[in-house]
Amino acid sequence: MSLYIVGCMPMIQTVIVEKLRDTDDDDNTESFTSTTHLTHLLKTEIALGKKLETYLKQEYERLDQIEKFVNVIKDEIRQAQGNEEYYFGNPVNSYLFIKHLTADWYNIEELLPADYSKTLGDNMIFPSFEDYTGSATGLLRLQDTYKLNTSQLANGEISVKFKSKELSALECYDLGRIAYTNGDFYHTLMWMQEALDHLDKEKNKTSINKIDILDHLAFSTSQQGNVEHALAITEEMLKIVPSHVRANNNKVYYETVIKNRTLTKQQRKGDMDTNETPNQKLLPMNPTDKNYKVKNERPDDFLEEREVYEQLCRQNGTQLSPKRQAKLFCRYRHNNHPSLILRPVKEEQLLDQPAIFLFHDVVNHADIEEIKSLASPKLQRAVVRDFATDTFKPADYRISKSAWLRNDDSPVIARLSRLIEAVTNLSMITAEDLQIANYGVGGHYEPHFDFARRSEKDAFSSLGAGNRIATWLTYMSDVEQGGATVFPVVGGHLKPKKGSAAFWYNLYASGEGDYNTRHAACPVLIGNKWVANKWIHERGQEFRRPCLLDPMA
Repeated sequence: MSLYIVGCMPMIQTVIVEKLRDTDDDDNTESFTSTTHLTHLLKTEIALGKKLETYLKQEYERLDQIEKFVNVIKDEIRQAQGNEEYYFGNPVNSYLFIKHLTADWYNIEELLPADYSKTLGDNMIFPSFEDYTGSATGLLRLQDTYKLNTSQLANGEISVKFKSKELSALECYDLGRIAYTNGDFYHTLMWMQEALDHLDKEKNKTSINKIDILDHLAFSTSQQGNVEHALAITEEMLKIVPSHVRANNNKVYYETVIKNRTLTKQQRKGDMDTNETPNQKLLPMNPTDKNYKVKNERPDDFLEEREVYEQLCRQNGTQLSPKRQAKLFCRYRHNNHPSLILRPVKEEQLLDQPAIFLFHDVVNHADIEEIKSLASPKLQRAVVRDFATDTFKPADYRISKSAWLRNDDSPVIARLSRLIEAVTNLSMITAEDLQIANYGVGGHYEPHFDFARRSEKDAFSSLGAGNRIATWLTYMSDVEQGGATVFPVVGGHLKPKKGSAAFWYNLYASGEGDYNTRHAACPVLIGNKWVANKWIHERGQEFRRPCLLDPMA
């Protein structure tokens, strides 16, 4: 076939001509000269049409996924914009938001043309995958600490006042999957079961495969000691996919475990019952029998006071006996200090031993906002000292971001330092800089001491100011639910109140550590928690708080 281009030809025509030239060969030329050959070419058109239909279907599905993702973004923007603090104060909203910008976005990115997706996220800030897993773990922590029912949490019913989006079967599965990856079969079992329940109720069941849920559920329940339950789930899997290799292997394993366990029980019975016929045949257990009880016990961890600590987080305020309550008081404090005589602070004693005080309305709203604006650009993941390596590193038992502000960073910081010195009558010369902390999804700090114990000799040696004699804790926000400061040893519970500050001595007057001051920051359930810590050291306090010989004085 010969084609000639005369004069100027549009670009599309040129492409067509070149394409036709490429397809010319001896077998396919001159089809127009035979009607029979044209009927043969109809098969080509039919095949081509089918392939293009398949391509269009795949494209529609791809675009449909992208459109659904865009609709999720639009819905989140509609709810959060202009109301960000309230919206992200809900941990489920925060978790889903982070998930959309990590795991969900990664999936959408794969659907976009490579050259487009490469530059799409330029100059944008995205959360990391660690943010995604960390927010999920924070949600599970809240579930444990505040004894939240899995179904209620999945249905968005965190509390009476605060509702959130109901989680889909896939979102429940993803939470269970993160727990599974962390070897946390306690939460895996709960969330995989919840995913299964949601899947049965959902109309569109294409988001997650039921086999995947059952597979994780069977293994996690077996790890929690429920072999009969694992066998029943495995057999349900095999009803759906009889050829499932892992399920078939696991079925044999679970049956063997049950058989051996039953044999052991009957052997024990035979040792006690002489009338029993020897070599009694074992009857196979019916895996569909639901009379067995599914166990799912929360595993023990390193924190011995876990139960007491979490119970304190759930309760409302400090609960003291009438005798101890009688020792507490409220008063105006001025310490004969020039800046406090005309404007004394409102002091409330919250606990008698150790003596813990709350000073009300000591920092105004404008100063708080100034401190937060100064700290926000500097916030970094909070770290703890590893005394084995004498280095600082992040830890799961302390989840927050912090920043340090010096007196010369702003007149507001310097003014707060002067206020602390006037109220406590302690020198700020050797005190640490002001530490600002903001807590995220399930943010907390498990029970700890602020002072260095005898085994931590070099804890503050670089400061050259001795041990931390006292702690001043300024609350820079109200917290709707959770986020209390608790003292597990003595049952203390301080609810954050914006503008107020807590104060206590970490050391006795003898310099010995007061172990009753062991305290914790409870996970934030609803709200946004900001605090400012000022740790005051021993050096410079010799004449302000004289040393006593009695070690417990």
